Amino acid sequence: MRLFWLGLTLLFSATVWAAPAGITSRAWVVIDQASGRELAAYQADLPLAPASLTQLMTAYVLLGDVSRNKLSLGETLTVPEAATQVDGARVFLKAGDQVSVDTLLQAMLVQSAGDATLTLVTATDGSEAAFVERMNREAGRLGMTRSRFMNATGLTEPGHESSARDLALLARALARDFPDRQPFFMQKELDFKGITYYNANRLLWRDSTVTGLKVGRTVQAGFCMAASAQRGDQRRIAVVLGGRSDAQRTQDALRLLNYGFENFDSVLLYRARQPVKVANLYRGARASVSMGFAQDFHLLMPRGSASRVRAEVITQQPIVAPVRKGQRLGTLRLILDGKPLGDYALVALHDVAVAGIFGRGWDSIRLFFGR
Repeated sequence: MRLFWLGLTLLFSATVWAAPAGITSRAWVVIDQASGRELAAYQADLPLAPASLTQLMTAYVLLGDVSRNKLSLGETLTVPEAATQVDGARVFLKAGDQVSVDTLLQAMLVQSAGDATLTLVTATDGSEAAFVERMNREAGRLGMTRSRFMNATGLTEPGHESSARDLALLARALARDFPDRQPFFMQKELDFKGITYYNANRLLWRDSTVTGLKVGRTVQAGFCMAASAQRGDQRRIAVVLGGRSDAQRTQDALRLLNYGFENFDSVLLYRARQPVKVANLYRGARASVSMGFAQDFHLLMPRGSASRVRAEVITQQPIVAPVRKGQRLGTLRLILDGKPLGDYALVALHDVAVAGIFGRGWDSIRLFFGR
């Protein structure tokens, strides 16, 4: 993996492209959604107040509850008194109101409604504090090393922080783990109790390829945005934190998305568990073993160059049983225009046990004579 990215770094440094210009937000990053590869970044690990981008983490935990049938979208929840006292954006719920989980999620993601958020989290965990503990556990599991959540709404609180890179990881996890819930993040407006609330993510109105995700703002955090878009089969995610205005965060996010689409191609070379090579096997219960990748293998390339990539498979010989699933057996070497991009490990896609006495004996003869 390290050699692979060293090759890409050398390749990209030889191009005439500049980093995206004119981005003035305090911290930002743009990634390829399919592979998670970073395309450009500035202060991406700087811990900052995330404002209501926090609710992306809240949504991740809640959607997990829905997928595990701990919570149902059609279920009706009773609004607690504490939820009606929350500061910040609201949809003006009243204590005792009966509201569906589906509507509450829409209110949280379209309007950043704190009253809807607290109704949801207290229903699942009994208190916001207990829910926040789960938020932080999930953030750790996702590799969000710069994030520490103190509440579920994103209101300013000492120690409540995240980073552009962490939020990009989270945005990618939402798309990967809950693809059928994407409409929640694309919703432009919500009609509730006779009032129409409009999503403050201007990119949803400005660019038809945008698929979400969320905006936020507090005095401490400034103007923040996590934006995703799909153009053809290419998908990108941009996160900007600490913008000075709504117009600036919108323009910065759009510039980052455009940069990602205009300069790079993400190509799926091999599906997870797709055999890249079937190699001969000695002393095994089977005569061969398949090798490939445990996960989908996406190659990130300068735009227009994917068709010129060549692949070479190098196997470790001889391969002798037993073989364990996931055991490294070879290398995929990638080459562009005669220059190496790097090497990537190929692993066994299945177990192969040792053959019986006769099979082992015959293969020992073959090995002795080098056949």
